[in-house]
Amino acid sequence: MRQRLTALLQEQSLRGASLRSGAWTFFGFGLQAVLRLGSNLILTRILAPEMFGLMSLALVFVLGVSLMSDLGTKHSVIRSSRGEDTDFLASAWTIQVLRGAFVTLLACALAWPAAQAYGQPELFVVLCVLSLMAVIDGFNSISMATTSRNMELGRQTLITLASQILSIALMIGFAIVLESVWALVIGTLAASALKTLLSHLLLTPFKHRFVLERAAVREIIGFGQWVLLSTMFTFIGGRGITAVHGALVPLDILGVLAVSTTLIRALEDLIAKLLAAVAFPAFSKVIRENLEDLPTMLNRVRNRFLTVCVIGFCGVSMIAQPLIDFLYDPRYALAGSILAIQALNGALRIMAAPYQEVLLALGNSRLHAAVMFCSAAAGILGTIAGFYFYDVFGMIAGMGVGALLAFGLSASFAWRRGYANLTLDFTIILAILFLYAHTLLRLSSAA
Repeated sequence: MRQRLTALLQEQSLRGASLRSGAWTFFGFGLQAVLRLGSNLILTRILAPEMFGLMSLALVFVLGVSLMSDLGTKHSVIRSSRGEDTDFLASAWTIQVLRGAFVTLLACALAWPAAQAYGQPELFVVLCVLSLMAVIDGFNSISMATTSRNMELGRQTLITLASQILSIALMIGFAIVLESVWALVIGTLAASALKTLLSHLLLTPFKHRFVLERAAVREIIGFGQWVLLSTMFTFIGGRGITAVHGALVPLDILGVLAVSTTLIRALEDLIAKLLAAVAFPAFSKVIRENLEDLPTMLNRVRNRFLTVCVIGFCGVSMIAQPLIDFLYDPRYALAGSILAIQALNGALRIMAAPYQEVLLALGNSRLHAAVMFCSAAAGILGTIAGFYFYDVFGMIAGMGVGALLAFGLSASFAWRRGYANLTLDFTIILAILFLYAHTLLRLSSAA
């Protein structure tokens, strides 16, 4: 068994590259999750929930502006036939740098109105300083994209881990000294700076220069304009809903929500990274070389991912309260009930993810953007309506409406083209919805 696994990992084929990429992603993210959980447990004992609530608001604006200006340069490098061309890569890097500067300026412009809207004066300074993260990230080596294209993620994983370890060390140290949100801000900026530096020192050397080749820009913008809209809607319907939560609940409840979100996002992000690191490059390669194999590849990915992932999310939902009670002090007890619902939302979201990766690999970023718009709109409306019907629990459950709609729209595209496994999809969806109803009834009776 060991010899067979070693042979598979060393195999010079798409399967071998996918296995190596998946192994590095799983190892890296697993260690990241352990580090993140450990630091979270320490920091929640030093800092008050309000600090996490303030940081989550600042991050949602910086990440929101960043994602809403995302032209998909990395996706373009991965899927383009010119993904190894130096002029194309230099143009992609130039766009990346310009975008980083734009994000920082726009975030600073939004800082004052945001602070006034939420009645949090400190948010203005925090947001301005935190926005520097976008400028730093903009100078990341374009080799981050080319290594993803070639599914060579070893050094990239080590870079991410090193930056996270530095970030955690600084956060804990400054939290002890300052006991304020600035500990979180300093750690976040330090992580971005180290990641950028190491991307130039450790990855494949590339002679970065400011170039905007017309053909390259046309290709990147042509594909990326719809990726931008898609990313914007994805953010609004996902992490961006934190801005809506901030208008509905007090800052301490928002901080508790941030704790539960950190836990469930660890699982969601692992799956998303595996899909982005393995499925998307594999789909793109199959489409470039042998389109007829796409249905087989898609069903193989879904069959392997879905059963394990959905069981994982449902398992987290069932043990959510004991888990929170064990890990955190009584100030964060509400996070257990919230996590139980969030985990089921994650199960619904993962159902649609492979179909969405196929849309992008096919270059159909326009349809992907339309799906994400409908999902975001439904999620926001569901969040607001759920809050007024069922308070905090209804607010979280309302987000599941957008996830369910995203699955329906994405799957319908695949069904019409013969890519989908109808029996598997409906069986899993019905099981998730049954557990969803059971969870809401249980929380209602306990309230």
